[in-house]
Amino acid sequence: MGEMVQIQVQGFEGPIDLLLELIDRQELDITTLSLAEVTAQYWQELENGGDLDADALSDFISVGSKLMYIKSNALLPSAEPPPGDLDQRIEETAADLTAALEEHRRFRDAVDLFRQLEEEGRRTFARTAPPKNVPMPPGLEGVTLDNLLSAVKDALANRPVENEEETVIQIEPVTVAEKSDEISAKLSRKGGRLPFRPLLKACQTRTEIVVLFLAVLELIKGGGLWAEQEEAFGEIHLIDTAAEAEAAAEPASS
Repeated sequence: MGEMVQIQVQGFEGPIDLLLELIDRQELDITTLSLAEVTAQYWQELENGGDLDADALSDFISVGSKLMYIKSNALLPSAEPPPGDLDQRIEETAADLTAALEEHRRFRDAVDLFRQLEEEGRRTFARTAPPKNVPMPPGLEGVTLDNLLSAVKDALANRPVENEEETVIQIEPVTVAEKSDEISAKLSRKGGRLPFRPLLKACQTRTEIVVLFLAVLELIKGGGLWAEQEEAFGEIHLIDTAAEAEAAAEPASS
């Protein structure tokens, strides 16, 4: 049994288990004892201590049920119960009260959980508006990445694979930056508009085709280039965005 709460009533001061012992030895008249006052002091002690201790509550129920049973028999005399019947009834009463306490604890824990969820819900804000319709970045008018990849694959299919048996690897003298400059220069010479497939066919190696493709993607990403396909499976044209803007502004200025 855990540490018992100290009780102070008329004619007694000490732990409640000692009170039961004195009554069992008939050293204290239970009819003069106020069990309501004992219970009130016990609950006041628990409230002052904060959280309810399950072990202490179980101890109090066990002892308190015995006290109530003894006092009820003292105040309402009845026929002498059979031997062992008193202890059995006391144990049954204590077991019933303990079960009720456990059920109360489960409900109390559930209430605490729902209260916690409610508090957390007050700090949570769900999205009620639909997500914004983010437009696709400019530069691919009617052209998808699959269209560009398809053109690159066709060009690669027409180029033989480099000799894999060579022991010396030759570094290709072409970079993405150089290809970007080359594309920009050709666009300037062609009036700002250039078909994509002829550029791929002009590449000498498979590596050069890949570098050209990466250069086109970089120019589109940077906003300097515009890819356009007027019809399905038609030619993809690369358009200089600056030249296109100047051409659009000329009629307005004139």
